[in-house]
Amino acid sequence: MTDDLHKLKTVSVAGGEVTLRIPARWGVWPDEDRPDFWGCYEKEADGTETDTGTLWIGVEHLSWEGDTPPTPEDMDMRRMTEGMAADRLPGQPPMIESSFHDVGNGCLWRQIYDTEENGEGLRFSFSRFFLNQGPHIAIITMNLVLTHVQINDPVFVELRDIMEWEIAAALLDPFRKDDEALAEAVLGPLRLCNFGDRVKLTLPEAMSIDVDETSDASNPRWYYRLETDASHAGMFVEIRQMEMRDEDGEPVTLPRPMFRDILGRIVGERDGYDYADMPDGLIAHGVEDNTDGFGETGEDGIPFRGFRNHVWHHMQVADGEVLVMTVILMLPLPESGDQPYAALAAYMDGAVKRAAFPAFGGAEIF
Repeated sequence: MTDDLHKLKTVSVAGGEVTLRIPARWGVWPDEDRPDFWGCYEKEADGTETDTGTLWIGVEHLSWEGDTPPTPEDMDMRRMTEGMAADRLPGQPPMIESSFHDVGNGCLWRQIYDTEENGEGLRFSFSRFFLNQGPHIAIITMNLVLTHVQINDPVFVELRDIMEWEIAAALLDPFRKDDEALAEAVLGPLRLCNFGDRVKLTLPEAMSIDVDETSDASNPRWYYRLETDASHAGMFVEIRQMEMRDEDGEPVTLPRPMFRDILGRIVGERDGYDYADMPDGLIAHGVEDNTDGFGETGEDGIPFRGFRNHVWHHMQVADGEVLVMTVILMLPLPESGDQPYAALAAYMDGAVKRAAFPAFGGAEIF
């Protein structure tokens, strides 16, 4: 693409509730008239705007205010979204596209329509995420705006395709405080842990941490342990880094569709793994039961009853470097659905998604 609009950077707004990649030449500007609204676009030093497109991001929170807890119907985000679509007022611009898609925690409403502002024809491409957790609802809106002159220009056709990929891969994290509060209620306080300045994870203070003595000193693996009265959970954290360079030694820019191929080689031929796009990479998650040696007595005199292993591979890609963090959480199989183990597994899914990779620079915060 000309104009370098294909060169991207990662940005984060609303206290980390929305993180995604946008063209590196764009800035991020809080809207002066609308709180919790940000514009992503290019602005010259003299204050005039250039014409390379605009992405608007909005975040809204709602809470259930009824005297009784909400029912599943009350928190059915697809039902809510389709109801809003049916209630569009007469005279609003006709839809070029209106579609609904189930996503984690809710529903995505995709809308495309044409409008006009100050005599200029514009095309709005909305992605509206209606998400809920318990009694809380978050509505996250992203609107890519192009002029009618741009929409058939190959440069901006490619920009639109890129931004559709990036919006789909955005980290939407409006319930982080709720997740952490639920974890702390069962597991106690959380702390930020630094793994060799390559990865940072927020984990329960109750878990002890040591470097695994069986790991290579040049590539350490860390071991966490959560003790309870009757059993324990163990967790390994390992990080590996690879280079992606061409025959001249120059960094290779990997297109997003290749991420799955690379991580798939690391995961291997395994059934039941889920893949989730991330702003700078990809996560694979699977659950596997380990019952090898079931019933055999260990050195502690306790028969082995099996583990339920949650495995996450979080891959980050930047400037010819690929970093993969692997987290293996081993829960005692008979109690894997009980507390505190269920709370730990639920919390770790979000913690892995929120991992920070300092060596890769991280997101610009706005």
